Amino acid sequence: MGGQGSLELGGEESDHSLVLPIANDFSPGAPAKNPISLPVVLKLVNDASGREAQVEAIRVHYFLDAAAKQPDAKGRHTQQRQLASNVLIGMDSFKVYNEETEKLTLLGERLLVEPLEVEADRLFAKHILLGLHGIEILRIVRAMASSGRAINKTSLAEELNRHGFVTKAGTPISTSSKNHLIYLLWLRKAGVLAPTGYAINEDVLKSLVGMSIDDANKAIELTGRQKVFAAALRRDLDVNGARDVFVKDLRAICQATHPSVFKRTDDLRKAVINPLVSDGWLTHSETAGGRSQGRGRGGGSGTVRATEQLASVDPTYLDLANLGGIPGEVRRHLQRPIGQIMDELKSGDTGVKGLALETLAVRILYELGLTPVAFRERGTQNDGAEVDLIAEGADTHFHRWMVQCKNMPKVHVSALAKEIGMAVIYRAQVILIITTGVFTSTVHLHARQLAETSGHQAILIDQDGLALYLAEGVAGLFRQFEQRARAILEWKAPQRGVQIEELG
Repeated sequence: MGGQGSLELGGEESDHSLVLPIANDFSPGAPAKNPISLPVVLKLVNDASGREAQVEAIRVHYFLDAAAKQPDAKGRHTQQRQLASNVLIGMDSFKVYNEETEKLTLLGERLLVEPLEVEADRLFAKHILLGLHGIEILRIVRAMASSGRAINKTSLAEELNRHGFVTKAGTPISTSSKNHLIYLLWLRKAGVLAPTGYAINEDVLKSLVGMSIDDANKAIELTGRQKVFAAALRRDLDVNGARDVFVKDLRAICQATHPSVFKRTDDLRKAVINPLVSDGWLTHSETAGGRSQGRGRGGGSGTVRATEQLASVDPTYLDLANLGGIPGEVRRHLQRPIGQIMDELKSGDTGVKGLALETLAVRILYELGLTPVAFRERGTQNDGAEVDLIAEGADTHFHRWMVQCKNMPKVHVSALAKEIGMAVIYRAQVILIITTGVFTSTVHLHARQLAETSGHQAILIDQDGLALYLAEGVAGLFRQFEQRARAILEWKAPQRGVQIEELG
């Protein structure tokens, strides 16, 4: 497989720290006579070739009068260039510029072409709110204001530290630093915060991200089971769009992805569904269709549908990873009918076929409650025949999956052998291979031996498994996985007896 050396994963678990960006001199309030403007600074950087030229362009435009106290021209020039360099460092930290490529990011390019500065500021504020922990920081600001605490540079830094925020270097936020105040200046510029003080404009906030601070607080206050159930419905919404989903199917998904949380389901309606309906997260219907298909009455009957509130809430507050790391063209195709995606796997156009395969892989993983974090190879580079990616999950414990999706009639044991080797390199516990065809008997044999002799497991989904997914959704796959788990337990039972005897 090509491109395997292009992915780096650090440590056993992903870093989910609350990192505060480095602002430095990337501030809409500095320099005082000519404050940083997004469209202007983005154009300066975009029009210059290489970092040295970009620093000089920023220096000339913004800092030509800076460092006036320096006694000589060389000293003034050096200090001015340092200020300009700090702007680029801040732009990199706020993800509009990439210091490695010395170019604007996709977000930076999007902001650059925005015709009105006010709209660029609003789009940038939305990025800060959703991508750089802005909503969480506003929650802290409002909590401080509501409790009557004075909000200033020192007290806000202390409160951010108390809530787990750190610098890019992983150290506590200094009470003498201005980074957190500059961060808030960008939100002030977009109207999210008042020009002075710390009053939050909830109307502007909701217009940008579709949620208020109250919405975020409501999500945080959900019980564990309510969060898991709402997150499962949100995943279905992200993949399939707005639709009625059978409660029984969602319950099965919740039990499979979070067994320690969803141990009890006899009070599902009272403890989970009714509160979520009352708080505006979903609607519930007792449908005849559900009963006729054997869904039954009671707490697990009927269908639920996500509301706009659930659709717009930041996934972070449901402990739900979003799809931010997935290529844009794949995200845009996720909500297409699964039948259409399967049909495109037969396309003669390798680009169409490859995109369909990527979409299928991401769709299945996301519905399984996993987060696809990196592609090892794009399908269009190999005639759309296979796609490799890595996914992670964290329910009762962290786990990493190596995934290969193959669009071919027959998969041989060499494919599994290759994935076993990659699982060791990337410290993955589960190998998932999905094929539109079939596996040879040798693949099944080696998958069983892997489970018997190691801590790794191989899950195989063939054309019959995909047909089951097409007919019943991810609930059907979970049922198949459960049968597989029971088989593994039976295989390992004799070994366990031998091991206990040896220990004795």
